[in-house]
Amino acid sequence: MEPPPQRLRIVFSLLHSGYLRHYAEPIRLLCARGHAVHLALYRPDAKDRGDDRLLERLLADCPTVTAAAAPRRRRVDGWRPFSWMVRALVDVLRYAEPRFAHATALRERAAEKVRTRVNESRVDPLSRLLVLRAVDWVAGTPDAERARRLTKLLAAIESAIPTSRRVDRLLKEYGADVVLASPVVDIGSPQVEFIKSALRLGIPCAICVASWDNLTNKGLLRVVPDRVIVWNEVQRRELEEMHGIPRDRVVTTGGQKFDAWFDRRSTRKRKEFLGTVGLDPSRPYVLYLCSSVFIAPDEVGFVRRWIRALRESDDERLRELGILVRPHPQNAAQWAGVDLAELDEVRVWPREGEYPDEASAQNDFYDSVAHSVGVVGVNTTAQIEAGIVGKPVYTILDPQFAHTQSGTLHFHYLLHENGGFVRRATDLDEHVRQLGKGLEDPAAAEADVLAFIETFVRPRGSAQPVTPIVAAEIEALALIPANQGGTRTVRNAALRLLLSPVAFAMGAAAVPGAAWYHLHPPRISDRGRAETAR
Repeated sequence: MEPPPQRLRIVFSLLHSGYLRHYAEPIRLLCARGHAVHLALYRPDAKDRGDDRLLERLLADCPTVTAAAAPRRRRVDGWRPFSWMVRALVDVLRYAEPRFAHATALRERAAEKVRTRVNESRVDPLSRLLVLRAVDWVAGTPDAERARRLTKLLAAIESAIPTSRRVDRLLKEYGADVVLASPVVDIGSPQVEFIKSALRLGIPCAICVASWDNLTNKGLLRVVPDRVIVWNEVQRRELEEMHGIPRDRVVTTGGQKFDAWFDRRSTRKRKEFLGTVGLDPSRPYVLYLCSSVFIAPDEVGFVRRWIRALRESDDERLRELGILVRPHPQNAAQWAGVDLAELDEVRVWPREGEYPDEASAQNDFYDSVAHSVGVVGVNTTAQIEAGIVGKPVYTILDPQFAHTQSGTLHFHYLLHENGGFVRRATDLDEHVRQLGKGLEDPAAAEADVLAFIETFVRPRGSAQPVTPIVAAEIEALALIPANQGGTRTVRNAALRLLLSPVAFAMGAAAVPGAAWYHLHPPRISDRGRAETAR
């Protein structure tokens, strides 16, 4: 791949600093190669302290990285509420497609986000009525063809919405050579402003798809950028079939987030590790990886049922099996004070949950997986990480999670019957039999795991780290001949003129009231680095 002709200045729009779990390492490599990166954060208030630390470490390590709150349209700019409603409706309408017929939880989540936002904002009565009726229609039993026609109309309206002057100004003043954005698929996401401005100004741009579920369980990409950077061919197909992105605009790099797990080794002997977590080293143990709050809002009760099924098994090995439960870091509150002592040889650790961001936390996670005889989970990215470590992975279809297992598209990609490596059981009885069989030959699933990981996580070769590939593809963006002018057409100009009175009327009445929309931006020091407002 031809190197870029100069030191690049890159503007990277991130929803919040938690996305640095996916992109901090490519950014570090870009900075090591002499490039500068400015992070434009739409949610400067991180979800947790771990997100803050990711940003603080990156800024401390990389002098050419700066960060600030992403510029938003002025509140009196009528296009701000208007554009949000257009984008939110598109995002909800996608769930009218037949492929989402059983995705009840996804459809309801998208609809509820829009309802909440509209009801908490000062929106004129007519706009509120139209949006809420459309949302209720989609949440009910919508007609797919009618939804497609409405989506096409909204896409034309999106093309007519002018770019944000504030984003235009940021890109010009920073002297951006490349513009990136991730994930851009939040409901009504304003991150599309960065892509639209880049296209208008003739700056090469790309949308970076962070995770394996982003393209199927959130909103739609509303604008076609120069490139979309994804993990694999599955996501390339999703982009083409669901988001209308041409195949030649998509680059498959693999999942750089997982690079840390391929060459890692245990830092503690098994006996030492089990002494740390409080399990009997004379017994084998199985690791249960908990899921996010959306997937499993009440997981404690299911875990109790699962453990009892093992303890009541006819298989003595399962009755004596040690069990380590690892809470999800965003869903750990439900485990506070939970006592599983009556179930024998069960530990919850770390009880408060933990992102494997820093070296010690990565060691804890890796050792938890590596010393186990197998991994069980409902539906979580950590199952992929367990597969990379080489462990057999199991899941159980349970009515409690029907809408967030079978009711999501990405869940099916990991299943063994679909070419994945996760062994699915239709109930706890079948799972007990599967797990017992797995204990007899724990290496039997290794070939399935390796084949899947290569196609899903490292499509350019299992021995090839992904971080350098992502960095190189970002550099290559600078070499793309840009088509300056973006969506300036006679049709768009006429439609914009027609819509302007509506937008300005909405702007006069609307003061967005959703809590996350009223963020206090971080202060920027003389060196241009973000400092959290105290």
